[in-house]
Amino acid sequence: MSDEMVVAFDAPPTPEEWHSIREFRRRAVELAENSLLKNGYALRAKISWKADEGFSCIVESIPPEEPFRSLLLTFRLFWANDEASNFVRVLNIIGRYSGQPAVRQFLDALRSEWKQALFSGTMLMSFNNKSITADMVFDLWLNAHYFHSDPKKKEELEKLSKMLSPELMKFMLANAVTQCCRAILALHYAVQSLDSPEAAP
Repeated sequence: MSDEMVVAFDAPPTPEEWHSIREFRRRAVELAENSLLKNGYALRAKISWKADEGFSCIVESIPPEEPFRSLLLTFRLFWANDEASNFVRVLNIIGRYSGQPAVRQFLDALRSEWKQALFSGTMLMSFNNKSITADMVFDLWLNAHYFHSDPKKKEELEKLSKMLSPELMKFMLANAVTQCCRAILALHYAVQSLDSPEAAP
């Protein structure tokens, strides 16, 4: 994936689509200003499985709670389906109006990185007959801990925390968000020169 890509459109998006692009760019600037992304942070864990001992994990380093909460608050605006700045929505818009082969390859690479970060199974484990993914973990943390207090989600989070440990879940979440943020900022760089019309809402 190249961070040097510059996107150009073959035809103009609709006003609503321009709105999504503008919101994406605005939120990406906020994301880039987050202290964790500007200053960096360590993520380290030792994960192993042995036939005679089973699964074990030692989380050695994860981001501090308060700046991480701030990062998640902004990241949610790229993750949630109902947000104009949703990452996949903006990818689709750009792919719709840019026919350049290099741009399409770039978008495909970003889409793959996003999906790999959020939806690849974690050590082939399952919970409630579903593969444990970073997307599942983020949904539970979001709706039961960080920003909402959904009773059902809270119960699921408590059960999953007993299975994996809160530290491992936070490590999974931070690792996935780190990968996703790289994709978000790469796309932001590629679209920042697009000339959005003032008439767009």
